[in-house]
Amino acid sequence: MFSQSFRAVSSLLLLPLISSLPTLNHPVPICEVADFDSFPLSVLNINYIGEYKSLYWQAMTVGSSTLQITGVNAHSGNNVAAWSVDTILLQGTPAILADYRDSKTESFDLCGFAYGCALPTGQGAVAVPSKCTLTVKGYFGSGKSVEKVLTYDPTGLREEMVETPDGLFSEFRGLKKVIFEATGLLGTSATVVGLIDDVSYAVKLKDY
Repeated sequence: MFSQSFRAVSSLLLLPLISSLPTLNHPVPICEVADFDSFPLSVLNINYIGEYKSLYWQAMTVGSSTLQITGVNAHSGNNVAAWSVDTILLQGTPAILADYRDSKTESFDLCGFAYGCALPTGQGAVAVPSKCTLTVKGYFGSGKSVEKVLTYDPTGLREEMVETPDGLFSEFRGLKKVIFEATGLLGTSATVVGLIDDVSYAVKLKDY
């Protein structure tokens, strides 16, 4: 009798604890961070990223904000990833891809990143932060997509990057690719350089 009563009381005490536990239907991904700081320092965006940390970074180069007099500071370390009309003409739409030659990645979840924009001044020692609209579009294997639109509105010649809010990309799960489009003056990509740093994501590897 006592043991039955004890079990009943114990069950009642455990109910609040169980109800407070997070649901397992949508587990929070364990994200790794691409900070681009393993690339050589360069005042010019000349180092194309390509395959990096289990994904392929299309039409993106690496530049070092710490070598610039003005511009947008890296969110961490020295380097940022960048794309411009020049990289677009050479390699196509700026994108992060799970599917590339010899890829071991099946899909990935986008967790977040820091971003900014600059004028296309050659990205030398003098870079100028620029207002822009950044469109981020994720694609699933089914062909369906999800989209978020961000804005960057600097006020000076030396600016910080902006972090995406927590939970913004909660629907960006199990993606095959994410494409980026930065538009500046006159609503075109030719008038702005898109910048991202500390891109956090979780990959799902292929089953062999």
